[in-house]
Amino acid sequence: MPDLPCKDCGLPVPLGRSDCPHCGRPSLFPNVQAAELDGEQSALAARYRAAIEDAESRGCGEVLRAFESAAGAAQAVLTRPFADVERLASSDRQLQPTYYQLLEAEARLPYGDRWDKLRRLADAALFPGYEKDIRFAALSLDGTGLPSYGECSLVLREDMIAHRASVFDENSALLMERWAYNPPMGLRAVWQARALLCVAKLAGELRPDTQEEEFAKLLLSPGTDPENDCFVEVHIWGSMSGWTLERVVFTPAAGNRPPPKYVVKGLRAELAKFDIELEER
Repeated sequence: MPDLPCKDCGLPVPLGRSDCPHCGRPSLFPNVQAAELDGEQSALAARYRAAIEDAESRGCGEVLRAFESAAGAAQAVLTRPFADVERLASSDRQLQPTYYQLLEAEARLPYGDRWDKLRRLADAALFPGYEKDIRFAALSLDGTGLPSYGECSLVLREDMIAHRASVFDENSALLMERWAYNPPMGLRAVWQARALLCVAKLAGELRPDTQEEEFAKLLLSPGTDPENDCFVEVHIWGSMSGWTLERVVFTPAAGNRPPPKYVVKGLRAELAKFDIELEER
């Protein structure tokens, strides 16, 4: 990966650093820098133009423009188990840890399965030197995330993540394996260009009669297992607390006993301290 110039002093900064080694200024988010590379942006622009041309040729121009407008307002949703949300809501000193931080703190043991291996390989290739600082979410139009990761969808505040978030074409662990850890450019974008990535990826799925209420499922469609989930992945650099959340959508998992009503009521009260709404579906 090439060095990028510091936006303050102009000197080269190795990709992967979160501060300038020359002037010391922070807030250099390496995942965003990677998405800002000229090669990434030009490749994405080419995909976007091709997607528009194809949609227009199939009579889908109008519905494509509606989809792009909707995707431009898509939110980042992180899905976690109910107990994780209880912990996060208990204090503003509680943070959402990454997979690697849990391992380092010996708060979790690796499963030793295929996903552990794929995650490590993909992260090392996509986030060289800063993988431990990346949190994962998915783009959503209706506030719900991927149920395979928990029954609570944490909708993230845009003003808390827009400056440090990038988006990626799909599940990075699976995509990186498919491309032998050397993917083509044009598969990621900065947060503000998420609609372009959504169009480039999904325009081919649109039909002239596609209705706007179908957009949410087109953008995020849970599969029977994580390997079959269809979504646009969001990469967020740095910490998250309760203040990072906009709202929480609680959807009890089918077949599982939901928590008692008094427990849900208690979580609602804790979230209210952060001005966060708990929505039950």
